[in-house]
Parts: sequence; C-alpha cells; structure tokens
Amino acid sequence: MSVTMYRNKVQGLEKEIANIEKDIGIEQEKLAKALKTIQRTNSTSTFNSKQRELINTQKKIGDLKGKKANKIKSLNQALDQLRRLEDRELKKNKTAELRHTKAITDELKKQQRISQEISANPISINFKLLPEKINVLFLASNPTDQSSLRLDQEIRLIHEKIRASEYRDSINLQSRWAVRSNDILQAINEVQPHIIHFSGHGSPDQDIVLETTEGTTSLLSKEAVTLLMKTMSDSIKLVIFNNCFSSGQAEAVTEHIDCAIGMNEAVYDDAAREFAAQFYSAIAFGKSVQNAFEQGKLALILAGLEGDEIPELYTRTGLKPSDIILVKPAL
Repeated sequence: MSVTMYRNKVQGLEKEIANIEKDIGIEQEKLAKALKTIQRTNSTSTFNSKQRELINTQKKIGDLKGKKANKIKSLNQALDQLRRLEDRELKKNKTAELRHTKAITDELKKQQRISQEISANPISINFKLLPEKINVLFLASNPTDQSSLRLDQEIRLIHEKIRASEYRDSINLQSRWAVRSNDILQAINEVQPHIIHFSGHGSPDQDIVLETTEGTTSLLSKEAVTLLMKTMSDSIKLVIFNNCFSSGQAEAVTEHIDCAIGMNEAVYDDAAREFAAQFYSAIAFGKSVQNAFEQGKLALILAGLEGDEIPELYTRTGLKPSDIILVKPAL
C-alpha cells in the first residue's frame, strides 16, 4: 500500500473509533436510566424488565469496548506502517534530489568544458556561405489508432523560443500536419528545408509512424527515410527525429546529410517538447548544433524531467557538430 492509502486507512479507523465511542456513550446513558428506574420502582414486572435491559446494555457496552480495542490496535499498526513509509519516501525524495542536483552540476561542468575547448580552439566559420534565413519543416503525424500526443504544444513552444531568440528573423518555421508518406516529397520541394523535424510516434522497429488517408497508422521504414534523405539532400543540413526509437534512423541518414538527432528509446511527450524547444532556441541564438543539443538535454535536467540520456546526436564522417552553425549571426 502507498503512503496515501495508509493515510486514508488511518483516517477511516479514527472515524470508526469515534463512532464506537459515540455508541458507547449512548449505551451508558441507557444503562444509567435503567439503574435509576430499578432503584425507584416498586413494580416487580418493571424491575424484571429493566434488569434484563441492564444486562443487555452491559453486554453491548462490553462488545463495543472490545471492538474499540481491536480498532485501536489496527490504528496503531497502520500508524506504524505509515511512519515507516513516510520515512522511506522522505529518504527516496532526498536521494532523488541529490541525484538531480548532481546531474545539473555534471551537465554544467560539461558545458563549461566544451566552452573552454571552443575558446582554446576557435571555430573557423565562413558566415558568408550561410543562408540569410534557414527553413525548418515541421512534419507532424498522430494517427487516430495511436495514443494522443500534444504536437500542437510542441510547435507552439518551439515558435515561442524562436521568437524570443536573438536571430529570430533568420528562421522560417513551417509545418505540415497529419502527414502521409506521399506528403513529404511535396513539402520538401515547397519549403526547401535546411532542417526537417519529424514529430510523432516511432515504432520499436525504427519506423516513423505516419498516417493513411483514413487517419490510421502507416509506417515509413528506416531504409525509406535514408533513401529520402539521399534523394532530397540538396538543402537539408539537419534532421530531427523527435520520435521514440529513432536513433537508428538518425545514424543512417548521416551518410547523406551533415547531422541528425534521434531518440534511443521511448521518450515522454513533455520531455520531447522541452528538448526540441530549447534546441531551437539555442540554434536561433547562433549556437552550434553540438551546443544546442547539450542545451536541450540540460533543459530536461533543469525541468526535472526524465530522459536526458535518450537523445543521440550523429554527424557525417569527418564533421564535428561543434563546427556546424546553421544560423547566420548579424555581422
């Protein structure tokens, strides 16, 4: 039983004991009245009747006191168990708090180390080669036969973070919803994206979950995604698979594009949103893909959300994510 269940049990037992005490009081009043009647009456029949009532009332009081004793025993046992569970929960919360604090400290040290490495080895970026504005294509799919995801909240949070960034006008965010497999080529041709963001479900077999014309599940395999990136890679620099079990897809597509991010296992909806929003915020401040990725994971830790170890970053052979900057800063 949980702490809450034991607290409810204690409250219930306390209420039962109070009711028993009330019943004992009522029977004691009856007992007192019967004794007064016996003392005052001269009638044999009344005396005998009240004598029987007196005996029955005394028996009821005895039974109620026995019941009360059993309830008090149960209450003491429940209180003892409740105290043990509360102590255990307190220790567990302290351990979790210490673990959370350590994770934040470790991540901040890591960020500091990366910053020092970058300072010691300045990145040489030819900003003239960067586009004036990068296009982000947000592809959302949430079939009716899958668990519901708040993908609208994800893009809203991403949009808010971008609008609050230094180079907000350098990012053009466009979205497509209820995406089917034959929608993707059309969307890429229309938007010419530098970043493609898949948002929705993923399967344990590393498929992306899209939709049919009826709104039910349609699967896009890792091989199909890889072929898609090979064919359409002219402008694409980064692909984000914000789906469960998508790290294999991310690793595979870096054969044809600069970098990709995927999830190595199932990821909670709120964690996926928080990671993506902070990632785009950092990108829109002119940070490197590596720094944006680390900031996304740090955002999960700071928010107290599980899953900071789930996102994985992959790059094409010979490239460093710390050297990849997508947004052109104001010069």
